[in-house]
Amino acid sequence: MSLRVLVTGAAGQDGAYLCRDLLAAGCQVHAALRPDWPDDGLWRLRELGLLGQPNLYLLALDVRDAAACAAAVGRLQPQHVFHLAAASSVSQALEDPLGSVDSNGNGTLHLLEALRLQARAARFVLASSGEIFAPRDGVVDETCALQARHPYALSKLLAHAAVRCYRDSYGVQASAAILFNHESPLRGSAFVTRKIAAAAARRAAGDGAVLRLGNLDAQRDFGYAPDYVAGLRALAAAPPDDFVFASGICTSIRDFATLAYASAGIALGWRGEGADEHAFDARDGQRCIAVDAALLRPSDAPLLRGDATRARRELGFSHRMDVAGLARVLVEAERQRLRPESHA
Repeated sequence: MSLRVLVTGAAGQDGAYLCRDLLAAGCQVHAALRPDWPDDGLWRLRELGLLGQPNLYLLALDVRDAAACAAAVGRLQPQHVFHLAAASSVSQALEDPLGSVDSNGNGTLHLLEALRLQARAARFVLASSGEIFAPRDGVVDETCALQARHPYALSKLLAHAAVRCYRDSYGVQASAAILFNHESPLRGSAFVTRKIAAAAARRAAGDGAVLRLGNLDAQRDFGYAPDYVAGLRALAAAPPDDFVFASGICTSIRDFATLAYASAGIALGWRGEGADEHAFDARDGQRCIAVDAALLRPSDAPLLRGDATRARRELGFSHRMDVAGLARVLVEAERQRLRPESHA
């Protein structure tokens, strides 16, 4: 009998890749989307060729609605639940902290409570975040202290704490995947890696627009999303616990931009400091990238690097692509999207 799986946030980057892998493994996949989710928001599932597959069932579910979560779990009786639905934008959370907490924190509680009451044996995996930990010597592992530097981290911290609480207090088979930045061609257009890759592809095609970015010195631990999704599946099959998934290598936004533009055939030069820093195209000296003070966060961690030693040792987690390869994959996807046949 095929495994019955509920995936929230199924139309997002991780959700789409996860649905693809679960379907390939012969699972019955119930892909949960917000009831107001637009049809054009299914573009990731469509790009992966998943829509219309016989074992994929689209499900309208708002995780902020406790009764709806209870009804869905009671009816489906899922054996695995991957909770990926979230308000994932730091800037959005800064503008609407209560909405972020409702979506990320309360949504997780609603699902955990539904499992406690109706499907205690189900395996639950939360997509948690490296943003909720205080680094130790610049590194985050599973033993680091929890902290919330901004409203997004607060909302994810509540979700993470709920997983631990329901596991310890009620025996719910709940785990948290502590995910560091992981990118792919399915990233949303508002994310910085996608913005950089798209701007590089456009400039290579002759667009002279200047890309505006925030803190160029901010460093992130970038990985490849399909590797992290494989980690989620491994975590669901393991004894319940919390694991860091990360590459362990940090790259600044400045260096990622340099790699992305190089992948598009453009060598960047950099001039200035702070808010006056900018990049120019070495071919013609034209400005390509500028710092926009409006994009600087009031509280932005300068370094977020994860230690995935336990996940590698106990779950077999691995990341297959270095950051230069990741930049190439993202830029090539954007160049493909610019070709006329991609819009046919």
